Amino acid sequence: MISASYEGIRIGDVVKTGFRTVTEDYVRDFADLTGDRHPLHLDPAYAARTRFGRRIAHGALLMSTLLGLVELHPSYLQCFYGMDKVRFRAPVYLGDSVCAESEIVDIQPRPGGGAAVVTSEVRLMNQEGTLVFSGLFALLVAGRSEALATEAES
Repeated sequence: MISASYEGIRIGDVVKTGFRTVTEDYVRDFADLTGDRHPLHLDPAYAARTRFGRRIAHGALLMSTLLGLVELHPSYLQCFYGMDKVRFRAPVYLGDSVCAESEIVDIQPRPGGGAAVVTSEVRLMNQEGTLVFSGLFALLVAGRSEALATEAES
């Protein structure tokens, strides 16, 4: 999603990723990390009585997974700027695999030219191609003059 300075990014650029499988350990580790221990995510008996019929992944885990799947190069990404139109479209069950797709839809240079707010329409799909999550993510992206070298690049 962000692999270059904002000057090297174009509206309409599209990136697709590989898949990540949502395992029981992945969901449990996220619950332990965040403290979100809702039984819909952790208790098979409880989840069986819900509209979903079985356990599903946390919505916040899906957003985080999407961000982990796409490239956010540390030389250029300065910070996460905001989210809009975030929607959870379909449940992700334990055992499902998801992939991400992002398309650059807007680039707004900041005064001074050192950075721009780059907005990407993001989508997460399961292994069957069902859209499970979508939204607009805005990121503050460095220009060439503000890019930072990482230790690996030094």
